[in-house]
Parts: sequence; structure tokens; C-alpha cells
Amino acid sequence: MSWSSTVFLAILVICLSAEFSNAITPGSCMQNPTVYSPNATNCADERDTGACRAIFSASTATTRDPKCIDPNLEDFALECANTCGLCCETAAYSCGDDPVSPINCTANVRYCRDASWTTVMQQYCPGTCGLCTSASAACRDVNTGCLNLRQLCNDINFNTFMRANCARTCYFCSTTSVTTTASTATCSDVATNCAANIGLCNNSAYLTLMTQKCPRTCGRCSSVSSVSATCVNSNANCASWVTNGFCSNTFYTTAQKRQYCARSCNLC
Repeated sequence: MSWSSTVFLAILVICLSAEFSNAITPGSCMQNPTVYSPNATNCADERDTGACRAIFSASTATTRDPKCIDPNLEDFALECANTCGLCCETAAYSCGDDPVSPINCTANVRYCRDASWTTVMQQYCPGTCGLCTSASAACRDVNTGCLNLRQLCNDINFNTFMRANCARTCYFCSTTSVTTTASTATCSDVATNCAANIGLCNNSAYLTLMTQKCPRTCGRCSSVSSVSATCVNSNANCASWVTNGFCSNTFYTTAQKRQYCARSCNLC
């Protein structure tokens, strides 16, 4: 056999092995060699539980039905992830956590299903919490160096880049809508280079961005003078965020604190 034929055969074997390799292993969702992790059963079976139990025996904290790791039954096992103790191998856990998360996701796993922490855990710990298939989990940092680029979050010239690559770090994951005017009492520029970009104020492509980031420079502050009517929290989780140090945490800028929890952080 020639050298080229040998190489071709080796590549073919590797490709075939990869094609038929089993993604599920005896160590899947194991916390240590003898105990399964909490994420092993932290989901529901996609198939009817009765149907799953007809094929597989229910997993315990230390045992799993051998059929659950049978390559021929892999698709069924994933559809019966709770019964088989394979929740962490499903799509809901596939995305991982935010690489620059300020939260220790593993240590705070108890908050994954806490309604007051939903926004925070979906944003920073979707992999740990099994929230990868939620809409907010799509908002992630693509660049692992985002933390070092935070000074660009409010730079008009880098807005598109930062939204595409560092959405979580820049706190762009909120779906709060942007209004066309802001109260005079609380109206201030968020971006650091509004004056230099004043020419974009009335550019239709930048209208929303400039209104959000440079309302004072662009003359979009309303004449409303009542602070109490406009000084509000735009996020329902502010109470729990404040308790956990959001207002004093230097990880977030004053502009971000004012944008989401102005009343709670006394930034009106």
C-alpha cells in the first residue's frame, strides 16, 4: 500500500469514528466519579415520562441505566434526559456561561429558578441554569476580552461593534424600549463623545442611538420637571439587584445604573 493510500485510509477511519462516536459517555453530567451533578436531572423529559420509564430505569444520585449511554439509544436518551440523568447534555445547557460573568454561577445555582433573579441568571449563567434556549441567552459576549473594552461601551463610534461582540458586558441585553424624549430633570448624555458626533443627531440611521446615548446634546430632553413622574426603575429586578450591591458595584457604570434602576440607586 502506498503512503498516500495509507494516509487516506487513516483519515477515512478518523472520519468514520467521529461520525459514529457517542456524544454521551459514562461520565456525562457527573459531579465527581461517583455522584451526578445537580444539572443531571434539572429538566423535564421531552417524551412522556411513562414512555421514558418503559425504556429506561430512572437514574438516582449515583446510578444510571446502562441503556441511557447505549449509542443506539442516544436520541431517545436525550429525549428522556430527566429519567436518564442527562439534562446537562441537552440544548438548554449547551451554550455555557458568560466568560466575563461577575457572578460565580456554580455557587449561585440555587437562584436559577428564582423569579427575582431570572434576568441576571439568564444573562450571565445560562449554561449552569439550563437557559440556553431562552431568548435572552442569545445576548452574549462573543469576544472574551470584553471586560478590558468596557470603556468603549458608550462610545458612539464603537456602538455597533460592542453590541455585536460585547452585549453582556455593556449591558445591552435589556429589551427596554427607547423613547424619543427624556425628562429635563434626569436628562444627560450617556455616551462620552456626544459633542464630537452631534452631526448624527438627525441622521435617520442613528436617530434611536443618539436619542438614547446623547439626549441632551441632541436636544431631545422634554420639559417635564417632575422628578417623581420620570424617575423610575426600568427593570423589575432592581430591588433584588440593589440588595446584592448593584448600585455600589463598580462593574457597572453610573449611566447603566441610572438607565435600569435610577430610583432605587438614587440617581435621579
